Amino acid sequence: MAASGGRSEPPLVDEVVTAPIDRNTLYRRLGNLLVRRDQSARLADQYADIQHRFQRLFEATNDAIFVINTDAETITDCNPAACELVGYEREVLQAMRPTATLSADDPAALTAFFDEVNETGAGFTEDLTCRTNAGETRYVELSAATIDSTDAPLLIVSARDISDRKAYQEELELTREAIEDAPIGISISDPTQPDNPLVYVNEGYEEITGYTKAEVTGRNCRFLQGEETREDRVAEIREAIDAERDVVVELRNYRKDGSMFWNRLNVAPVRNDDGEVTNFIGFQEDITERKQREQRLQLFRKAVDNSANAVLITDREGSIEYVNPAFEAQTGYTADELEGLTPHVIKSGQQSPEFYEELWDTILDGEKWEADLMNQRQSGELYQVHQQITSITNDDDEITHFVAVESDVTERRLREQQLDVLNRVLRHNLRNGMNVIDGNLSLIEEAIDDDSVGAFVDSVQSRIDELERVSERAATVRSLFEQEKPEGAVYPAEELCADVADIFADRYPDATLTTDAGDIAVKADRRLRVGVIELIDSIMPHNDTPTPAITITATPADGTRAADWVEITVSDNGSGIPASEWEAIRAGQETPLEHGTGLGLWLVHWTVSLLGGEVEIEDNDSGTQVVLTLPRATTAAVEQAETVDTTSTDGTPVEEDADDPDGDASGGATDSDTGDVASDAGGDSDTADDMSDAPDA
Repeated sequence: MAASGGRSEPPLVDEVVTAPIDRNTLYRRLGNLLVRRDQSARLADQYADIQHRFQRLFEATNDAIFVINTDAETITDCNPAACELVGYEREVLQAMRPTATLSADDPAALTAFFDEVNETGAGFTEDLTCRTNAGETRYVELSAATIDSTDAPLLIVSARDISDRKAYQEELELTREAIEDAPIGISISDPTQPDNPLVYVNEGYEEITGYTKAEVTGRNCRFLQGEETREDRVAEIREAIDAERDVVVELRNYRKDGSMFWNRLNVAPVRNDDGEVTNFIGFQEDITERKQREQRLQLFRKAVDNSANAVLITDREGSIEYVNPAFEAQTGYTADELEGLTPHVIKSGQQSPEFYEELWDTILDGEKWEADLMNQRQSGELYQVHQQITSITNDDDEITHFVAVESDVTERRLREQQLDVLNRVLRHNLRNGMNVIDGNLSLIEEAIDDDSVGAFVDSVQSRIDELERVSERAATVRSLFEQEKPEGAVYPAEELCADVADIFADRYPDATLTTDAGDIAVKADRRLRVGVIELIDSIMPHNDTPTPAITITATPADGTRAADWVEITVSDNGSGIPASEWEAIRAGQETPLEHGTGLGLWLVHWTVSLLGGEVEIEDNDSGTQVVLTLPRATTAAVEQAETVDTTSTDGTPVEEDADDPDGDASGGATDSDTGDVASDAGGDSDTADDMSDAPDA
């Protein structure tokens, strides 16, 4: 065959005998020649057998074999496996250059490989390819060696198709990279070793737990357990591992730094071709944020379910999707009965179509709707609610649902109406009656010249004046609760002290007022001035010193509250307000045994409370000392805010209009010189004549 380098058979042994030669020498040499010829014949047979065996091996091997003349750059021979690998017939291959199929994409690499083999005698590479007759590129592993030949330098090259192995290696590498770069923790343990230790963890595992590969390799993963790890979850994992089955649990684990995290752990067995478990693979996912969201949602759900206010949730079209128990109790309908219906089911017909048009226009614009309206229970009973409706949007800021929160205000509204009527009737009748009494007393005083009767008249007159002041203070109380603190309202302490000082000078000319207010402000409107004046008015009757003295200071609150709160302290040098006057205020309600003598201290308490503060009386041996604690306004708020004056510049009762003794016509007018808010609850404009026989009403 060609691989032999042109030698088909070994030459027979021959010898030339030079004559003359003696007979013995000739016989000896002929005998030697026959022995050597016999040996040569045996060698020839052995060579032929070896050549036959090699040829059969050459033809039958699964590896592609090429015999290549590197000088001529030709393929001198190849086996069937080579033809199958590249898709060419043998005759075609023997006419091709090696680089036409082997390393066709990089001929220089093949030439360099052949040069290395010629120099060293053998070589191996996995970095080359071959191009098939169909144009397909295959990865090949080449082994080459030189062949002794006198004719030309020959190489025998074995080529093995490793495309599948290469693809598998690439797949393994891709898998390894995917596991290593996975956003979750991945760990592998070896159950064939004692205590099933970890043998691999990825970077995600390191990031979640804070441990490095070196710190966890060889250890059982129980080091992640801690104080709040539930034993039943751990037992579930152990049972699954013992049973060689998958398991998914959510449990509390602990990082290296001791911090707790929620771990969603998925453990699965890894089996070999015989079905035997060789490893366990674990997937760890930090679900702490999701758990916290779930817990918040559960908390919100419980809060809504247990809310005293009725809550209703609909989709964008108004179909009811949820109602809480308070809504069921309020309407008489169950959640199952209401699901899929619209709020039309509780519609009373008391509101106009325009009312609902405005409602829908408002909420579809994403704005908050708030109103009082009349609804109807399942029983047909009407009830009044205060309702607020807001929209719920998705991540794209699209409205998906509406939530309505409503409270039954039927009884509250009835009480308010009763108070309105009582306030109007009593104040009107009281003032009219006092005017009549006052006029008659004047006539009596003029008609009777008797000192004892005059003293009696003075006493009655004093009582009349006191009752009128109570009536006026009642108007102030109502105004306080009707007004809301303007957003961003700021009241500098210096300005407060100046306003109070003006009123104090007019009202108490024989007393002294000392103020000390630095560059500090509170989150309040002018109602605070009303509270401070009322406090002074409550203090002064209990100060019997020759020169009553009031001191007002404004300072930051003590300690950690300094940045957020201001303490306005009002004190005097008198005997102090009796403790009994404060008991009802502290208790939050008056009783037959605990009550004050007027509205003054209640006005102080209500004013400060409405402004978000608190009132506290402190022990003081030299008189009254009251601390009003209010939210502090920041420097930026002081610079930016425009102080909104919601009352008059004073804290005193408003002067009455002669034509409107109840102050009703003003609808809540204020007097710029006195400062108390005067507003009648009823808003009527009845005259004295209209109410002359009101007591009989």
